[in-house]
Amino acid sequence: MSESIKAICWLVIIICGFVAVFVWSDDRPDATVWKLRIGCITVAVLALVPIFKLNTRRDHVHDYLGDLSGSFFNRKGFTFSFEAMAIDGTAYMYAFFQNQYDRPCVGQIALRPVNKLFRGRAKIETIRYKIDCAPAGFGFARIAIPIPQDLQGKPLQFEVGAAAEFPEGKGQRLRFDDGVFLRTNTDFVNSIGTANAIVSSLNIFGLLMGSMNSTNPAFAIISLPKGVAEHVPDQRVSEVQTLWQLDDEPIEGGIRRFLHQGLPSQRC
Repeated sequence: MSESIKAICWLVIIICGFVAVFVWSDDRPDATVWKLRIGCITVAVLALVPIFKLNTRRDHVHDYLGDLSGSFFNRKGFTFSFEAMAIDGTAYMYAFFQNQYDRPCVGQIALRPVNKLFRGRAKIETIRYKIDCAPAGFGFARIAIPIPQDLQGKPLQFEVGAAAEFPEGKGQRLRFDDGVFLRTNTDFVNSIGTANAIVSSLNIFGLLMGSMNSTNPAFAIISLPKGVAEHVPDQRVSEVQTLWQLDDEPIEGGIRRFLHQGLPSQRC
């Protein structure tokens, strides 16, 4: 809902801007033109008020994902980011996640290499996660992946898709950093279609206000580890672990330090 409100407000500001170009270019303004000039400014300022309020709300729980990743993707309140790590000679793709709401959700994530012109896709199969996320839950899902020798130690661009369901409804929103709104589903298709031109046209404004909308396949550039296996066993399944959830004691000492101390086998 807040996303729609901001989109409408930015649309109002854009319209005011177009009108202002014409009315302020009139070198012989009459009373009507002056009313339009003042009206455009007034309406634009009023439209900024809800945007400012929505972007300055204080979180009710700590944003552990923001601390860990800085930026993240957002699918209907299920937020996540990626990191590839090497553990005992095997590469693991981690999806760190956190629920923005006080009710549980089921998140699904899909990740695949971008199809490059003349080069095709890198030889890494689509990575898929299914995550049962507790209220406000923060944690990770990881899966072992094979990395061809020629890709090891290099950054690789991936397409990102996701889906999220809240079986009990969303409830109250607890974290307010929007991140990058993700429109593509787990088949990497824009699930709202191209009709949502309003949100698409507002990306630049979203960036200025600390968020962004992605209506085409979103991309993540992930640095791949080196010195890892080029083959891993088939029938791989993702491991999911919740590190914190609503009503738990806060994680002290910083999230990176917590991961180092509490989960040493992950070698973060």
